[in-house]
Amino acid sequence: MISPVRIVFEEDGKMFALRRYSEALEDFSGDLLKKRSVDLKPTEKLSLFPYGPSAGGLTESIYFSLLTSGERIEAMNYDTSFKDRKISVSGNDIPKAVLLMERINGIHSASYSSLFCDLIERSSGIEVSQEIMDLRILMMEMERISHHLFVAGRLSGGASQNIGSMNIYLLREELLRIIGKTFGHRYFFGINKPGGTGREIDVSNIYEKLESIVKEYTEIYRTLMDSRIFIDRTDSTAIIRDEISAGPVLRGFGKNMDGRSQHRYYNKLNVRISTVDSGDSLARYVVRSEEIFSSWEIIKKILERNSRFKIMEEVKMDKIQGTGEKISGYMETPSGDLSMIVSVRSGKISFFKYSSPSLWNLRVFADAMKGNNFADFYFGLESLGLCVSETGDIR
Repeated sequence: MISPVRIVFEEDGKMFALRRYSEALEDFSGDLLKKRSVDLKPTEKLSLFPYGPSAGGLTESIYFSLLTSGERIEAMNYDTSFKDRKISVSGNDIPKAVLLMERINGIHSASYSSLFCDLIERSSGIEVSQEIMDLRILMMEMERISHHLFVAGRLSGGASQNIGSMNIYLLREELLRIIGKTFGHRYFFGINKPGGTGREIDVSNIYEKLESIVKEYTEIYRTLMDSRIFIDRTDSTAIIRDEISAGPVLRGFGKNMDGRSQHRYYNKLNVRISTVDSGDSLARYVVRSEEIFSSWEIIKKILERNSRFKIMEEVKMDKIQGTGEKISGYMETPSGDLSMIVSVRSGKISFFKYSSPSLWNLRVFADAMKGNNFADFYFGLESLGLCVSETGDIR
């Protein structure tokens, strides 16, 4: 099976593409995937219902236009421009570009900055140690657990499982405090640098705390899976079976695909990929929960071989001049595959393009809502774990 195209660009009259889970650019002659647009036409029986960009139940600023007979959704459009972010990465020196990279999607900062630094290092022939790769894996897997806990809290709260929801949020807050104390920032800002990191990070005291969080969530997970109310609200809602989707959405309809399993950072870690066949909101919740447990398995392996990450001097920026060659790659964020192309010339970013998982998952969600009731909308949306900030105009 050929992976979907994630990035397409034109240069010198030729088209190039980067596919999912790829580090190689290829010539492109296919049809471009145009921006999704559905003409919603009201009729005598169907009306347009506006929802958002700021409304009860929405954590993200998205305007949804629903064509509905009152309960059943017949078609849907969306508009993310209310939170449109215009960020120029190109033209900046590398330290400024790394700072911007952390803030494209702040709650996935470790994933974004790890990929960006990896591309910068590869563009300059910089070999990084296993210790640096382990540190990045540790941050990204803790980031994954944090994000999946947030999604689990939203879903369980929406199903009126309030005690479970509040306990999940409490576990996430405990995790963020551990991250903040250990790494100096709750979302890992300022850690990643090309060639290493400038901070000494002591992880010798976090094993038991993380283990406790995972054990407590295991009990909550079992309770929710025994809850008839929770199952009824999430089962068979917003079914997605579109292969352009990403991450837990993709694995939620049985696709055994996870970028970590083939990424060199994760070599020999034997990433356990969790899949469910049904493609609904419940399936995506189960995948995320199982990934919390598999992330903990990965974290344990990292902690077994590293108790303290010593200060690793970053590469001097004047050593990274670049040749303008385009370096491409990917990283599996908590929401799915992030693809990126970067080039450096004269010490500055001369070219930058990226493709985020939220961009694709929002697209498939809009199509998946047809035939669902409005009461299902919340669970379909929250099961995606969208971050609208990463769908903006960033170049």
